[in-house]
Amino acid sequence: MRLGPGNENERAHLLPLIDGLLNHGYTPTQVWADRGYCSDPLRAQITERGITPMISRRRRAGDPIDPHQARPGTRGRRKITKTRDPLGRDRWVIERTNAWIRRFRRLTIRHEPNSQTYLAYLTLALLIILSRAL
Repeated sequence: MRLGPGNENERAHLLPLIDGLLNHGYTPTQVWADRGYCSDPLRAQITERGITPMISRRRRAGDPIDPHQARPGTRGRRKITKTRDPLGRDRWVIERTNAWIRRFRRLTIRHEPNSQTYLAYLTLALLIILSRAL
């Protein structure tokens, strides 16, 4: 886990996080990210590490939007997506978890000067979320 200041771009932490996972013996097969991480050099660096980047593409002005994306497992039947981002259907699990974490007001804005205290509150919030699922 990496923790950085709130006024810094998260993209700077992605490759060091992946390298840390690889150094500890974890080998992810995919990295899922939103449009904020969309860049060809970043995709290339992730691919060099043997990981498939599942990063949403940025929309450009004038790009056509195809609302009929075939969903995996639909056997060729086409379904209308409710989002412009075809990867958003699978990424919502992460966004939902972030919303559950933001329900804990102490974690919404980081007031803790000590990062260990903040990580302790984050761990406690995640344990509460997991215990509710049982």
